[in-house]
Amino acid sequence: MSDVWERYEEKMSQIGRSKRSMWVNHTKQSMLRRFLDSPSCHKVAINGNRQLAIIEHMQQGYSYKKILAMPGEQLLHGGIVDFANNKWLITEVDADNEIYERGIMRQCNYILRWIGKDGKLREKWCVVEDGTKYLIGEKSEDIMTIGDSRMAVTIGKDSETTELCRGLRFLIDDTDSEFVTAYQITKSNKLFNQFNGSGVFRFILNEVQLQDGDNKELRIADYSTWKPPIPHDSDHVDSTATVAEIVSAAIEEAATPPDDNKGVWL
Repeated sequence: MSDVWERYEEKMSQIGRSKRSMWVNHTKQSMLRRFLDSPSCHKVAINGNRQLAIIEHMQQGYSYKKILAMPGEQLLHGGIVDFANNKWLITEVDADNEIYERGIMRQCNYILRWIGKDGKLREKWCVVEDGTKYLIGEKSEDIMTIGDSRMAVTIGKDSETTELCRGLRFLIDDTDSEFVTAYQITKSNKLFNQFNGSGVFRFILNEVQLQDGDNKELRIADYSTWKPPIPHDSDHVDSTATVAEIVSAAIEEAATPPDDNKGVWL
């Protein structure tokens, strides 16, 4: 009797216990059958995870696409999509996902590089666009105008991008350009399009002067002058050390054999 009841429960879970749930499940099954036959169905990877998705054009231009996941699969808000030999950032995801998930993705045009709080290099695909229509987040009397260039950067939220804040500098320019422009975050909008712990950030950056420590070839600001945050135990860590000095000290420490003659005193 229990086997019959289990089969009944399994069948009811598939077709639905109400007329509405029956229609929802019927729609999902119908979409799954039509999904694979659609010419808009493509193999993509979202943050490295392969899946199928419907990619459709949008009126805003070719750098905007609609993305639809198969019923039962998810779209990562703020994730990076590998599609058509390009990187795309999922900037919006519809919260109404009872049948399938859908969203909007934008074509990435730059790899933002910076040195994190731990001294390691960060690299993130993002969308860089003209930001002159946005307020820079500073009063005019508080700054000295260097240029009138302003950029807006949209980037996915993760454990590394959450450390971005006002005052950080970046080098943003065409990768083949001999002349590089430096920018500094003047307005941080981390609630730009973020819901339930995932989404995207938007930063407004204003043009600033290049510094001697900037690495124009690698497009990394403050490359040779970066210093770690002052630790609590400042007696044992040199907070004035540069990146090159930290790396050199780590290599020297790794090459030093351990002292096996150390005794244990009780």
